[in-house]
Parts: sequence; C-alpha cells; structure tokens
Amino acid sequence: DYDNADKDSGNESGFAPQEGAPYGMRLLVASNWLGMPCWQPPFGEIVALDMHTGDVKWRRPIGASQQYGFFMPESWGSPTIGGPAVTAGGVIFIGASMDAKVRAYSVDSGEELWSDQAEAPAVANPSVYEYKGRQYVAFVAGGNTILKDQVGDQVVVYALPE
Repeated sequence: DYDNADKDSGNESGFAPQEGAPYGMRLLVASNWLGMPCWQPPFGEIVALDMHTGDVKWRRPIGASQQYGFFMPESWGSPTIGGPAVTAGGVIFIGASMDAKVRAYSVDSGEELWSDQAEAPAVANPSVYEYKGRQYVAFVAGGNTILKDQVGDQVVVYALPE
C-alpha cells in the first residue's frame, strides 16, 4: 500500500512518492524472463546528427545488457540513462549503459576509441575539464536501480592524451 511503500522510497528503491498525492511512481524497464527489453533491438544507441540538415551522420548501439549472469550481444545495445560530454577535439565521452562501461567515440565516425569498466553504471553526464594545462574526463559511477539493481560510489577520472 502507499503508506508502506513510502518507507521504501528513495534513490535506491526506484519508488518516488508524489508530494500531496495518495500515489507514487516507479520506473521499470519492461523485460522478458531473460531480462531482455521488450522492444526490438538495438536497445540503446548513440546517434550523431548533422545540425544543419537534421540528417543522421552515424548511429551505433551502445553498451550490453546483462541479466542472470550473461551478457546479451553488444550489437544489441543496452537501455541507457545519461548523456555524453563532447570535447573540442572531437571525442564523445559517455557512460549511461547497463554494462557499467565508460566509453569514448569519434565525433566524425562513431568509432569506439576506448572503453573501461566502472564499478556501477555511470549514468550521470561525464565532466570534461582542464587542470594545469592537461585535459581530464570524470565519470561518477553511482549506478541506478531502474536499469540494473547495481549502485556504487565511484568517481573515476582519466587524463586525456597530451
């Protein structure tokens, strides 16, 4: 019931009571018994648009979904939460996927340039900054319970090549 559900609310439960209303909301991914989303793949993509014409320059599945101990094919992508950061040098950095990887892509081609494993999904947008003349990208790998029941408290920072 609503009163008891409120006790379990918060960032980790996925339940959010609605202030002043006798109901709340819970966000869930519609999945089959294998944990696969109930829509046609790809389950998540990163897409580049030409801002002058609106045409799609390229699109790639991003991430891999994992449920019951195995990963579904990477080419199917993963449901995602979060957005990218783009550098002036033409590199896109993004976490956002269920497999808890952080990735870098070429703005021009969509080619995956690099990836690394975080302890939980990095669903917050990455931050790109400069310190003492060197450029860095930071990811907060806090996870979420909507896409995958995995949370963390890791902040990972990478120095970009000089």
